[in-house]
Amino acid sequence: MAKRRSFVWTAAVVVGGLLAVVLGAYLSIHFIAADRIPANAAVSGVPVGGMSPADAAVKLHNAFDGRLAGQFAVNAQGKTVSVDLAQLGAAVDYSQTLAQAGGGAQSWNLLDNLDQLFGGEEHEAVLSIDDAALVDKIKELAAEVDQEPVSATLAIIDQSPQISPGSSGVKLDVPASVQAFKQALLRALMVDAVVEVAEPEITTAEAERVASQIAVPALASPIKVLVGDKGEIELGKELIAKALRFDPSAGELAPSFDAETLNAAIGKDLNKLGLKQPVDAKFTIAGKKSGKPKITESKDGLGIDTQQLSAALIPMLGQTGARQVSVDVAPRPAGFSTADAQAMGVKEITGQFTTYFPGSAYRYNNIGKAAKLINGTYLAPGETFSMNKTLGERTKKNGWMAGGGIANGKIDPNIYGGGVSQSTTTAFNAIFFAGLKDIYHKPHSLYFSRYPAGREATLDWKMVDMKFQNDSPHGVLLQAWITGRAGSQGSVTVRVWSTKVYDVKASKPVRSNYRAPGKPVYDTSAKCVAQSAMSGFDVKYNRLFYQDGKQVRKEPFKWSYNSLTPVICGAKPDS
Repeated sequence: MAKRRSFVWTAAVVVGGLLAVVLGAYLSIHFIAADRIPANAAVSGVPVGGMSPADAAVKLHNAFDGRLAGQFAVNAQGKTVSVDLAQLGAAVDYSQTLAQAGGGAQSWNLLDNLDQLFGGEEHEAVLSIDDAALVDKIKELAAEVDQEPVSATLAIIDQSPQISPGSSGVKLDVPASVQAFKQALLRALMVDAVVEVAEPEITTAEAERVASQIAVPALASPIKVLVGDKGEIELGKELIAKALRFDPSAGELAPSFDAETLNAAIGKDLNKLGLKQPVDAKFTIAGKKSGKPKITESKDGLGIDTQQLSAALIPMLGQTGARQVSVDVAPRPAGFSTADAQAMGVKEITGQFTTYFPGSAYRYNNIGKAAKLINGTYLAPGETFSMNKTLGERTKKNGWMAGGGIANGKIDPNIYGGGVSQSTTTAFNAIFFAGLKDIYHKPHSLYFSRYPAGREATLDWKMVDMKFQNDSPHGVLLQAWITGRAGSQGSVTVRVWSTKVYDVKASKPVRSNYRAPGKPVYDTSAKCVAQSAMSGFDVKYNRLFYQDGKQVRKEPFKWSYNSLTPVICGAKPDS
């Protein structure tokens, strides 16, 4: 029995000793690991393993604080934007960063303690930054870098398919670039933004496919159209080429036919079959001041639905050989009826202006021609007027005479259509007082006293137009005429007929900043063109809108006129 007690005691001593050893080892591990960052830990590339949180904080401050006070570059496609990190409020939250890395962790868990001694991994510093300001800086770079892709196009030119190749663009991915910026901020002094290739909606390969499979066979032979029980007409290659269009649709080029082109082309053929085409109502007006708007009544007709014809033609385009489609005949109402015209309110004068011009032959020809082209122009609500589109290109072939105009800041006597700015100015002032929306106009670079200062408009076929929009809910009809004859002073008047919405006035123009012309230039060449001195000045005024006697709107205008150096043909006299 005594022997057994001795054995138990001995075993207890041994076990106790072992436990003491284990406990001692455990306590040693705990106290060694206590208040230490895991051995292999690093923060944004800076090793901090085995350090106390305080020492690690000092090391991170030394590594990052100077960097965060400087500049950081973001590059893309050869462009760079420099970011001031201090202005972005870039900073590291050191307390949270070290806590995330395991600094200061106190644990009695053996595995945690072992991890402190032998574990650890790379962590990113916890950054605070003004995200909105950073996004704005990245967007600055995007504005310089981004290039929109160009879709390929397909058109029928001279009865032959013509492809304009597409090209890829580039697009800076702002969110991804912001993320790349943050990841690189504490490791480098610059970062490449994330740029992606932007593919065009319509590729060159798609345009080539449609050209070969649809456009080429579409022009190979005529298409016969059976028009109800009235007979047949034929759409030849020339008409198909003229009316056929290819427009983007869900990444493909979809063929279609222009309804207006089809209608205009087949109208006579349908008339021969006994189908009277519908006729829209239209406004007419005599040119002189006694003329008033009249409505030519609309007429319903008998015809075909051009949309139905277009839909029937599309499946035929890719086929070769004999091709034939059928369309129904049905009553066709006018697109713009007499009632529609009457409802447009073209009933009273809403704006009118007259200007006067010297009686040279070219002015009477050009200003008179312009007045005839302007006269009778109708604008539906929302429609825009273009003076260049109305007058067409001013060439000798088109009936315009050469005359005086401004070119390169000087008076040039050989400009075809010289004088049409008189008509443009008059039309601008008429719509000005009618209260219609000024889309674009440009006064002359030099001031001519026959026009209101600043309230005038020049015209050039290639570069300068005069446009306005009928932004009223009523129709607008223009009336224009001239008076006088060559050799005497003439006048041109433009009148606007509609329903008055505003009473419009112009404030008194205010001139300032006068500029004297330069000293006279003497020109002894055979091509000398004499010109008078003109002063330059700035002018501003307002268009004032009234309703029921109260001003409801004000629209400011301003312009700056150049001075003109006088040119004297001949030698400079002796002083």
